[in-house]
Order: sequence, then C-alpha cells, then structure tokens
Amino acid sequence: MSGSPAKEKKCPGNLICVEYPGVVANVDKMIETLGGIDNISTVSAELNRRLELRFRPDDIFSKPTCGERVTHGSSSFLLHIAKYKNKVTGETKTVPKFLGNVETNFKFMNLCDFQYLPMNRVTDSNKNEEQSLQDETENDILYEDIYDKVYMKNLESSDWINKKDKEAPLFLPPAAFSRMDVPQDYHYRRESSTLGAENTPYNIIGRTRQRRSHHAIFVTFDVEKVPDKPRDFAVNQLRLKFIDTKEQNIIKDKFAEVPIWAKNTLHAVTKITNEKLKYILPSLGYYFTTGPWRNQWVRFGYDPRKNIESALYQTLDYRVRLQGGARHKVKAKRSYANYLLPYKAMSWSKAKTSIITREVFEENIPKDDTLDKKEEEERLKDIYLFRSGRIPPYRQMFYQFKDLQHEEAQNLIRKSYFSRNSKCNEKSGWFLPGTDQKLRDLLTVTLNEHIAMENKKEFGPEESSNSNDNLEDLVISDEDEEDDEEEEDDDDDEDVDVDVDEEGDNPTLTDLNFMHHSTSDDEDSS
Repeated sequence: MSGSPAKEKKCPGNLICVEYPGVVANVDKMIETLGGIDNISTVSAELNRRLELRFRPDDIFSKPTCGERVTHGSSSFLLHIAKYKNKVTGETKTVPKFLGNVETNFKFMNLCDFQYLPMNRVTDSNKNEEQSLQDETENDILYEDIYDKVYMKNLESSDWINKKDKEAPLFLPPAAFSRMDVPQDYHYRRESSTLGAENTPYNIIGRTRQRRSHHAIFVTFDVEKVPDKPRDFAVNQLRLKFIDTKEQNIIKDKFAEVPIWAKNTLHAVTKITNEKLKYILPSLGYYFTTGPWRNQWVRFGYDPRKNIESALYQTLDYRVRLQGGARHKVKAKRSYANYLLPYKAMSWSKAKTSIITREVFEENIPKDDTLDKKEEEERLKDIYLFRSGRIPPYRQMFYQFKDLQHEEAQNLIRKSYFSRNSKCNEKSGWFLPGTDQKLRDLLTVTLNEHIAMENKKEFGPEESSNSNDNLEDLVISDEDEEDDEEEEDDDDDEDVDVDVDEEGDNPTLTDLNFMHHSTSDDEDSS
C-alpha cells in the first residue's frame, strides 16, 4: 500500500437499511411484502411510523410484523466489493466502492398479531351441523376458503344482492387482536385492570383505564368538604420534575387573585406550558368534575358553593357545529381521520438514549416570525375569551361567565343572578335555571352574524345572500345530546324556592370584572 494520501470524493446520499427477517431469494417479492417502494418511501418520511411486513401481501387479512426505526447510534455504511480474478495468473483482486452512509435502520424484533384466516368449516349437507361435528375426526375436518366471498375485487351489479348463493359469510375480524406486539414477562400475575375492577361500580361503562391524575384531587359537586391541602406526592412531583420555583410562584399569585382557573386560561395568560401546569396545579388546587365549576381548578380551602362571589367563574360549555361551506371556520380538537392503529405508530414510551443535537441550542435563537405577534396574542386570548368579531378556535369551548366579552351576555348574567339568600344549585349554580342555554343562544347569534359578514367579504353580496337566508343552519349550538336531560332538570328546578332581585342589579356582581386582570393593555405589554 503506497503512502500517498487518499483522494477525497463527494459522499453519496444517505441510505435506509431494512434488516429483513428472512432469506431473500427474490428482491421484487421482498419489496412487495413491505408494501412496495412507495410505502417504504412514505414510512421513511414520517418519523412516527413503523414499517409493516406482510408475509402474505395479497391477503388483506394478513397481520403484519412491524419494524422499529433506529436512527441514533447508527454508523453503518454500504460497500460494494467487486472481486476480479486473473484467468492467466489466478491472482484475485478486490475493489471496494463506497455507496453511501446508512442513518436509518428498520429492525423487525416484534411478533405478528394473531392470524385469523378467512375460512369456514365444510359440513355434510345431508346432516345437520351437530351431527357432522360428532361424526368427524381430526383427519376428516375440511375447510373452504371464503376469501373471494368476503373481499370483492370488482364492483358487483345490483343483481348480486338477490342471489342466495352469493351470500357472504359473517367474517368480521377486528383490526388488531392484541395491543402489544412485544413479549412481556407474565409470571402468572394478576392484571392491574382486574384489581381495579373490584372497586369499580357495575354501572360504569366506557372506562378502559384509570384516570391519569398526577396525584391531583378530583371532587364532585356533592362533596361535603373541599380539600384544604395537596397530597404529599403532588408536592414531591414538583421536585422530581424539576419545576422552576418562579413558575410555581406565578401560578400561586394567580390563584391569590382569582380562586378558580381553567388550565387553558392559565397557559394563555402566563405562557407556562401545559406539560408543567399538569404538575403545578395539583399542588395548588383541586379539580371539579361535576357541577357549575366542572373542568376547572379551585384554590385549596375555597368552596365556591358557599361564596356567592364565585358565580362569575362558573363554566359555560359552549359547542359549535358547523355545516356547509362554514366548516373550515372552526376546527375540531381531535380528528378521527388522523387516527393510526396502535401497531402502526412508534412506541415512544421505550427507553431511548439521550442525544444532544444542534437544534437544542437553536431553540433560544430569535427567529423571524412571519406571523404578526399581535395576532398571536389575540389567538391566545381566543382560547378562553369570547369576543364579538372573533371565531372560537375549537368546536367545543369552556368559558367562564366573566370571560364573555359580550354586552348582551353580561346584561343577561346580571339579570339572572340569585340574591345572597339563595342556595347554590348543582345544575345552574348561582343563576336562574336555563341561564346557560340563553347564553349559548346569544353566542350563537353573534357567531352567525360574524360568519355571515365574513362570507359577504369573501364571496360577495350575491353569493352570500343565499347563506344569509338560512343562517341558522350554518352554526348550531350546542349540546343536542344533553337537551333532554336539561329539560328534565329545568322542570325540577322550577320547584326550588328562589329569591331573585327584581331589578337584577346585584351590587356584588356589578363590582366584579367580567375579564381577567391579565388581559389589560399594561400587562400585555409586559
């Protein structure tokens, strides 16, 4: 080997390695089991996807085994080594060629799901099913393939429905039998779900797992005494999660000003992330799951059922349903169209090696945001404020009564307010029965008018006139599923002895502000 320096050449592009769990005799068939080149390209471009391998690619009922993406710690490269042999001298020579660097590996270390084949047992037509099962032995059992009956490859005509011989068997396997494809150590232990089921009431349905409480205290409206201190585990979590003391004091000061807060409101006002708030809030307050203050955090020791000043902090569950061309105005929080089966996505709960990348240091570097900062502030306020001329960011919103910046809504709240001699009601709180529904109607009318004005600007007066005639069909509020329950509850509330101020001008309510103090211009500038 000569001592001359090696020549530097341009490195080829990065490659993707698939560690195929089998002996590859035909490359084309191997690629077909992986879904084809297009599927491999799609999966490699999405970081949260796993590569599926189906050993029977022509069978749609074939359950795949999934390959995990391995990116960190991969320092492989691909070499092409050509071997030349001199026919005269018999001397061999190898010539290596560098093809590229391998940064991403797909390793198939998991099991396939349970395979359920589209087959039916063949029985003797002269015998009934019970007799045939008794007479058959293991060697006599026959099955028929029903794949073509349950999976149609072509579009059938309408006559297919009336043909008796074309009746499809009842073959409805689930999308996935098992939620896990990694072997687990069982050791004949009882499952945690069975342990919790013993203490769960029999009439509770739809509960598939325990609530992720993070050691928070959840209470219902009928609780006798509200909690006055947090759990020790909740306070200890702040230290274990390295929550900044400064951020804890900010939330503590907010609870000193206002005793009841929603988590989204605190996030919009303080700019503290939800990841930190879910550990800070259990150490400062308890959570109402039912009643007028449901889905909100209340300061420890403060009972809104005994303090009439807490009326303006009640929860208004407002839901928006959009139809027609106005659907794009308000987006949904969750979309079923983006759902992935559990085995298709990567499991991010597995232990991974911590890698410090350059992007970590670039997060604090100021960037040129194209979005106007003022508009970004307005969008944060839309998370918890209802304002005329603004569209709610989601189709279901939880507002506090004091966050309704709407003149008619504020007047309705003042008129529907109970006097101090009244008792807090579980359904309507400190207000007259039906106040929630009246507020929803006002917000819906305001939203309808705003959408109509936007349509007029976007499409012109002629095209938008048709939509204005049927304006109520564009936006419909709100809880159709709960209408029947509300009507029954309202009938029950009519028997309650209520002392209402005739003028509707309660001094306690008038002195309170309808907005958070943090929404002032002074604090926004800070």
